[in-house]
Formats: sequence, structure tokens, C-alpha cells
Amino acid sequence: MSPARPQVVVIGGGVAALEAVLALRALAGTRPAITMLAPEPAFSPPAVSVATPFGFGPPPSLPLEPFAAQHEVQLQRGFLSEVDRVARTAVPMAGEPIPYDHLLVAVGARRRATVRGALTFRGPGDAEAVERPLDDLASGRARRLAIAVPSTATWSLPAYELAIMAATELRSRGVDAPDVCVVTPEAYPLEVFGEAAGQAIAELLGARRITLHAGRTPTALVDGELRTRDGSSIPADRVIALAEAVGPFVPGLPYDALGFLPTDAHALISGCVDVYAAGDATAFPLRQGGLAAQQADAAAESIAHRMGAIAEAQPFRPVLRGVLLTGGAPLYLRTVVGKGEAPIARRLGTGPSSAVGGRALWWPPAKVAGRYLAPLMATARPIALTSAPLQDLGHVASPTTEGDEDALALALMLADEDARCGDYRQALYALGAARALTGGALPEAYAAKQRDWITRA
Repeated sequence: MSPARPQVVVIGGGVAALEAVLALRALAGTRPAITMLAPEPAFSPPAVSVATPFGFGPPPSLPLEPFAAQHEVQLQRGFLSEVDRVARTAVPMAGEPIPYDHLLVAVGARRRATVRGALTFRGPGDAEAVERPLDDLASGRARRLAIAVPSTATWSLPAYELAIMAATELRSRGVDAPDVCVVTPEAYPLEVFGEAAGQAIAELLGARRITLHAGRTPTALVDGELRTRDGSSIPADRVIALAEAVGPFVPGLPYDALGFLPTDAHALISGCVDVYAAGDATAFPLRQGGLAAQQADAAAESIAHRMGAIAEAQPFRPVLRGVLLTGGAPLYLRTVVGKGEAPIARRLGTGPSSAVGGRALWWPPAKVAGRYLAPLMATARPIALTSAPLQDLGHVASPTTEGDEDALALALMLADEDARCGDYRQALYALGAARALTGGALPEAYAAKQRDWITRA
């Protein structure tokens, strides 16, 4: 009698969940039986939804039933209620518990409004609402529009897309000199991609006469003024703010104060056996589709290694890829973690590790740059995925293969940026993610920072 197939359960229906399924099939073939618990019947890429209010069609969705059939996945509709680690089951809100040998939680995060008085842009569901402030400026009911980034922990690229396309749209509707600005706690635009990207985006903003207020954290729209944490204010009649993320608080699993799941470099949840997490549900301090896919790849590698399908599991090594939609030719950005004088001093955006320009830096040049998901969404030919995964085009150096410290370096850098902006609470959460990556220890310098930040939070 042949041994039973390992049971892999994937919870979620977004970027990380789909990427994990594809990676598992590429790495382990049909060895595991895969069950997928997803809340929606289709996957709709959220990253492109920012263009919908400006006359662009909604992004094509991927129906999950044919996806599941193609990849021999048992698909169930529903939401996760809890995880029973003793019984090794994932318990849905409705239906029977699902037994697992390996569990991947990719349920995403909840999005909340944090800039009081602003319209909050959370994703596809808010695309229609974005049209209202545009109508107000086009009709003269309002004159000044601010696009607000509430925290350095927020993936800020959609803010620049909103500002650039809003200015273009308003001019096309007869507003000669639309008053549009971006307010961000970043030192310069898309700081995480480095100075070259920041300069390129600043030039785009300048060419469209969009004002940039960098180094300022927006808090509330009150009486025609967008107030900021430093006590100053910026004139604004309408504000569109990005949302902040809150974790899923999964019963039965460890989570931090905001409900996020702490994971190590191999996507294993701290204190758990055979339970992994990827994507926005994790405590990793930067939440972005491409990083979610890379975390899913790390989880799939770990699971495939545990079942003996591959000899070694590669850890999560973050490579940031971004496509800035402008209403015209997009801007491509890519960066990897560059080495400093010591491993803990690594920073992004130095030397040849970063690139920015109008040419695609990876292929296919998808907005969500998942190793396996990008080719699927680009070609709709899933059978070819194992032979043609996403490839970088050689414009910048590849990530280092020595050591597992890339994710740690990025988490510590983001903690420093939060502290620089005075958001010590968020900085402490970033340090919590760093501790999970190291098994609980922080470098001495950051342990000292942690003590200082606790007194300031």
C-alpha cells in the first residue's frame, strides 16, 4: 500500500495563497494533496485598482474553480475561524474542520482608516468613491486635493499613482492648474526604493505640478486643513488617504499586539510546528504584493523540504519590485538589500542594487511580481509555469545568496524609519518582526533602541 499523501491546507484566496499553490506544484509536483479555503470565488488583483477611477478598466479576475481544477486543488469557499494545533485542523466558520499535515495561513489583513475626515482608499471596493473628490474639484466645489500616506509602514506607491493620475484627469476635465499634493512621512518619495527612485518620482510630480510634503505624517482633515503629527497643517479641501493594516487575530495562533502573525525567515509561525504564514497577515513590517509572493515561495520551499521533495529550503530574501502607474508609460522600480560595512548595517537603495526607469526590469512585467503568479496572470497558460517563471532581466544585481539576513535588515531599516518619524509604537512592532526572524534576539544596538522607544511610545 502506498503511503498517504501529505495534506497541505492553504487558507486564503489572494496573492500569497495562489503563489503558494503554484510554488508547491512546481517544487513537489502532485506529491501533496492541497486543499484551499478561500472566501471569494475569484482573485481580483488589488494593485491595479488604483487606476479604475481614472477611466481604466478593472483588472481581470482569475476564477478560482478552474484554477483549482488545473492544479488538482480541492477548493472550499469560506472563512477561517480558528486553528486547532493539537488536533492539527483548520476550522472554518461553517463546515467541518480540515485536517492538515502542513498549514499555510494567507488570510491577508484588515484595512482601517487612520486619517480622520479623509476618504480612505483600501483597494478595489473604494475605486468608485475616489471619483467623488475628483468631481468636486472639477466642478469647483473644492480647490485643493491632498493624497495622504499615514505611516512609513504603509506601502506608499498607490499614493503617488493617485496623485499623478488625479492631476492628469483634472486637467483633462478643464481644471487649468489643479492643486494636488502628496503628504508623506517618508524623507523622499518611495524611500524604500532608494534615492534614485525618489528623485525620478519627485521629477514626475514636479512635471505635473504636484506639491510634495515629505517628512510629515498626516493625522486629520479639519476645517480645510490637513493636520500633521508635528503640529503643522497643509491647506486641503479633500483628502484621499491610504489605509493602515491591522492583523487577522487568528484564534489558536500566536500574534502580536496588532494581530499579525510572527514568522521566521522560512515563513514558519513562531512557536508552531508545520504552520506557516505569508503575505499581509504576517508581522513583517512592509506589506506589498511582491513581498507576499516571496514569503509564499519561502513557505512552499519549507513545506516541500519537510516532505522530502527538495534537498534544501531557501529563506525569504526580499526583492522589492514596483510598477508606478502614471496614466501613460509606467515607471519600473526594483531594489535588493545591499551590503554595508557590517551585515546589520545593510540598507536598501545603494549602488547597483537599485534600478528605476521606463523599461521593464523583470518579465513578465506584472504589477504583482510573483515568481509563478505573474506568468499565470500574464499568459493564462498555467501548464508552462515550471519552465518559465518570472525572471529578472539583469538590469541590477541579484540578491545575495550568503546568509539569511536580508529580511532582518529590511525590518530593522523600517523600524529606524518609523522612529525617525516619531512613530515609536510602529517602530516597536517592526522590531517584533525582526525578533521573529532571529528567533527572539535583537542586535545589541537595536535592543538599546527598543528600550529607548518603549519609553517614548
